[in-house]
Amino acid sequence: MIALADCNNFYVSCERVFRPFLDNKPVIVLSNNDGCAIARSNEAKSLGIGMGSPYHQIRGLCQKNNVRVYSSNYELYGDMSRRVVSALGQFTSQIEVYSIDESFLYLSETKDPLEIAKTMRTKVLQWTGIPISVGLGPTKTLAKLANRLAKKNRSGCLTVSQDDYELIASVEIEDVWGVGRRLGHKLRGVGVSNALNLMRASSKAVRKLGGVVLERTQKELQGWQCLELEQCPQPKKNVCCSRAFGQPITSLNQIEEAVANHSFRGVQKIRKQQSLACGLQAFIKTNPFRVNTPQYSNAGYIGFDEPTDEPMQIISTAKNIIQSIYRKGYQYHKAGIMLLNLQPKALQQGLLFPPKQQSKRKQLLEAIEEIRSAYGPESAFLAAQGIQRKWEMKRNYRSPRYTTNWQEIPSASTKI
Repeated sequence: MIALADCNNFYVSCERVFRPFLDNKPVIVLSNNDGCAIARSNEAKSLGIGMGSPYHQIRGLCQKNNVRVYSSNYELYGDMSRRVVSALGQFTSQIEVYSIDESFLYLSETKDPLEIAKTMRTKVLQWTGIPISVGLGPTKTLAKLANRLAKKNRSGCLTVSQDDYELIASVEIEDVWGVGRRLGHKLRGVGVSNALNLMRASSKAVRKLGGVVLERTQKELQGWQCLELEQCPQPKKNVCCSRAFGQPITSLNQIEEAVANHSFRGVQKIRKQQSLACGLQAFIKTNPFRVNTPQYSNAGYIGFDEPTDEPMQIISTAKNIIQSIYRKGYQYHKAGIMLLNLQPKALQQGLLFPPKQQSKRKQLLEAIEEIRSAYGPESAFLAAQGIQRKWEMKRNYRSPRYTTNWQEIPSASTKI
């Protein structure tokens, strides 16, 4: 039996763990630069605040109804996600972390899976403070469908098999895992309006409309397991790091600082999966939605002589690209980098005569990583990443990073 454990309103739940007074209060979390609502409590949903609603459009509604508003706190959310996965690991060793708030698990048939799911839900809430819903099914698609229905179930847990026709029919076609709005519109045009219709449709017609992927979804709804648990995710072939600026930027130095930070984050990602980059692309762009300002976007690419994961080399290369594509007179909105054609580090052939600086750079990087690991990401960084960082995204309503930053750990005091 496969289970899907999904954290309920995850970002909001993380904010509530250390602020219990937010329970049963309307709460929303905003996207980068405090742009749109990307997480809403049930109370906020009942006020009519939609997913992706621009904050400037709902600001009045939030103020009128005392909605608590928070900026994205990804350090907190990432750490809380790891804690949830660790708690789930107490029930099975076969786990696929599907996203920051979802994990697939394989539960043994020797015990009652539904009872395990209920215990799991209780323990995760007790150990982490995060409420979860658990959907169970013989396939990943049915488990995903069951999880969607479990959120409306009082127990928060539900099992759906291929024979539960009434439950399957209650799920709209757009809400089936992997279908979405665009493909759902096509399917409705041929009379497929819910999951049961898709399950019973002609395989030939399904493949014609949605290809092999949709046919695989249909087989999964019929109880045929086509998707295995990916306990060891495949290494990425490319890594992209980018972010919009907190305000329009015109200075080349500030753009270089931003790109240096993105490059360093990209290096951390490829080193984590033991990969080397064969090339690097950097790009800058203005805001296409500001139609009254001059528009410009450009990108450049440089290939490395030898695949690398050295941050100094990658940052230097990224800055060279930015210097070549930067143009004065524009208000830049976003910059980023892509590390391309990643290769396994274990397969890299060593140089016969390695550069003398290579070992020193390796020692320096290891020292930086040890310091950052012990004292936080801001404790040690390269000078190219800047200090003031006026380009950083706006997070005016960010809550403290309770679990990852010593200076922001909550404290309590008593008055005598």
